[in-house]
Amino acid sequence: MASLRPLLLALLLALLPAGALLAQTPPPAAPGAPTTASPLTPQQFDQLVDSLSRAVAERLRQEGAGTAVPAAPAPTAPATAGTLEPAAHAAPTAPTPAAPMMEMTEEAPFTEMVIDVLGRSDDVLAELPGVLDETARIPALLRAEINNGREPSTFALIVLGCLVGVLVLEGLLRLALRGPRRHLAGRVVGTSSLWALTGLVSLDIAILAVVWLAVHAVIVGLFGGPEPQARLGFLLLTSLFNWRLYMLAFRVTLRPGLPQARLADVDDAGATRLYYWASAVLFVAIALNDGRRVLEGIQSPPLVVAGVILLNTLILTALLLAAATALRQPMAQWLHGLVQGGRPTPLVATLARFWLCLAIPAFLILGVARVYGALTTSVGIQNAILMTMNVLLALLILESFMDKVCRLMRADLRPETTARERAIEAVMRCVRVAILLGAVSLLFRTWAVSGMGMMDMSGYNAIAHAALPAGAILFAAYCAWQGVEYLTGLHSPAPAAPAVPGLHDTEEMATSASRMSTLMPLLRVTAMLTIIVIAVLTVLSQLGINITPLIAGASIVGLAISFGSQTLVKDIVSGVFYLVDDAFRVGEYIDCGRAKGTVEGFTLRSIRLRHQNGMVHTIPFGQLGQITNFSRDWATLKFNLRFTRDTDLEKLRKAVKKIGIELQEDPEYKEDFLMPLKMQGVTDIAENALIVRFKLTVKPVRPTVLQREAIKRMVRILPEQGIEFANNTVAVRALEGGGEPGAAAAIYNRRVANDLAEKAAAEAEAAAS
Repeated sequence: MASLRPLLLALLLALLPAGALLAQTPPPAAPGAPTTASPLTPQQFDQLVDSLSRAVAERLRQEGAGTAVPAAPAPTAPATAGTLEPAAHAAPTAPTPAAPMMEMTEEAPFTEMVIDVLGRSDDVLAELPGVLDETARIPALLRAEINNGREPSTFALIVLGCLVGVLVLEGLLRLALRGPRRHLAGRVVGTSSLWALTGLVSLDIAILAVVWLAVHAVIVGLFGGPEPQARLGFLLLTSLFNWRLYMLAFRVTLRPGLPQARLADVDDAGATRLYYWASAVLFVAIALNDGRRVLEGIQSPPLVVAGVILLNTLILTALLLAAATALRQPMAQWLHGLVQGGRPTPLVATLARFWLCLAIPAFLILGVARVYGALTTSVGIQNAILMTMNVLLALLILESFMDKVCRLMRADLRPETTARERAIEAVMRCVRVAILLGAVSLLFRTWAVSGMGMMDMSGYNAIAHAALPAGAILFAAYCAWQGVEYLTGLHSPAPAAPAVPGLHDTEEMATSASRMSTLMPLLRVTAMLTIIVIAVLTVLSQLGINITPLIAGASIVGLAISFGSQTLVKDIVSGVFYLVDDAFRVGEYIDCGRAKGTVEGFTLRSIRLRHQNGMVHTIPFGQLGQITNFSRDWATLKFNLRFTRDTDLEKLRKAVKKIGIELQEDPEYKEDFLMPLKMQGVTDIAENALIVRFKLTVKPVRPTVLQREAIKRMVRILPEQGIEFANNTVAVRALEGGGEPGAAAAIYNRRVANDLAEKAAAEAEAAAS
């Protein structure tokens, strides 16, 4: 046993910081017990080190001289119905040396506690050979005389047969349901896959229910009595069912062989490795715990039970470290899959990358806590660490489930169903916050009451009574904010682009936003401020704080601000009325007298306009004045073209009408036309030309694009039908020379007409802008 002492001393030295923390926050004393000391001072810590050194030296000196440490006999607990050894056949237990319990003083309680732990560690190590002796008592308790005549060998065969039979039954059920399970896994695509996932989980629960019925039937039929054999059989069968029950969560999450229904985003090889390592760790942990319970059931001395816990801790810690090392890649892939499936967060990304650096210290701390609990019979920290690990594992499984649901929903959603996707994401965020609040509350209770002993249950209940309504109010406020974000997100304006006629040569122009989407930023800010103020005031009132002075003070401060900043109030009020009047929307081109531009956005105080040349104007609402909106409802464009004086106007009218019909039927432009292109008539007669006006009415999205297209077609089609554009030149007929008479002049006239048409189009664009 001497080889185990350095390891045990190292574990105890590692516990010194935890012991100091426990000394600073002592657990509540029982009624009538003496109070403990305050936190350690530097002088007390030096005294602790000196006392530890003297105590260890004295103990080593005594052991070297062969002196025995005085010990008190350990009392033998009476047999109960839960023990393996019945009261009628209880064998006398020899007195076992117990650890000397030193009296705690008010000057150095932590010093005495550590000395007591060191002394008890020597006694536990000295009693480790007694584990074999206590284990050798078990066959005597299973003899036929005290178990209704059933031989130990018969009992062993029956128990082994029952355990194997239960496992075989589960395997046969899974084999029989392989077809339905694969069918349901194949249907895990899109939104309808939720029903398939529910069906798979239902099948697993049904299999586990049949296993429970079989275990219960065996216990009732074969192991229902108070005999040691019956109690041991009951323990083994219930442990087997608990093992399969715990593995249900890993089976549902990892789904070895069914990658379509797998919640964790890992490959099949990684999922299989994770599942079997988890199965092995849980099996060993349950088996070691059963061994401890058997020794407690046969009323073994406490020091022997503590030694068993030390051995179990070494085995389980080594197995956990081996599992963490072997599963470093699958676990990193699992966590990294959560980052890809949901929104990347620095915390989850860091955890996915360095999770092994956190897991190994956590397992070592758990082992140290188990050692400390075995030596001091204080299992608060050990249970708190176990609860923390279980909560973290449950959060990982729940997050994997929600991430899988979101990925399936997102894969089945079409572009027109973005509102449904936003609703799902909002609900998932609320569910995550609710789960996190519950987990934090559970961990706080575990650590505050059982782990660190900072308060008792009455103190925790008093805090929970006050904090629970406040937490519910804050959660309701968060859900209300998620609802506001969802509703305002349905009408969020798209990024604005200039929509003024003639600004760009591109034909793709952004449409203006709706009135609701224009109001959404203002409504979102107003709703957020309202929710925050109401939630804060309600929480303060729930915590017993009088909020009347706060409301009165806020009213006075608001009145003072309104008197001192009249211009700001004017801007805000003017902006509200501009928005109520629907004078402009995001994406529309307006002229406010001081500037022109496309509305890119606004705040409570000012509006932001983007000029066609790129500069941005920020104008307070109080200085806007008259608003001229160029992008509302419809736009009528009028332009003039010059034709020769002998032009047939009726022929021109019919040709232009035909061009307008073709434009209106063009798939690229037909959605923009409200009224087709048509000729209004002659507006003026020049010396050598007729000036004719044309008009078209379109939606105010890209009016100049349609105007340019109409002029381009008129320039191309009208000369083909013998309708000539006017020019300022005189036709000259050649009297001699080669070539056709007048051909050169005709070509020149056509070029001049094209130049005039382009000039007229440019003038029309300038007039429209």
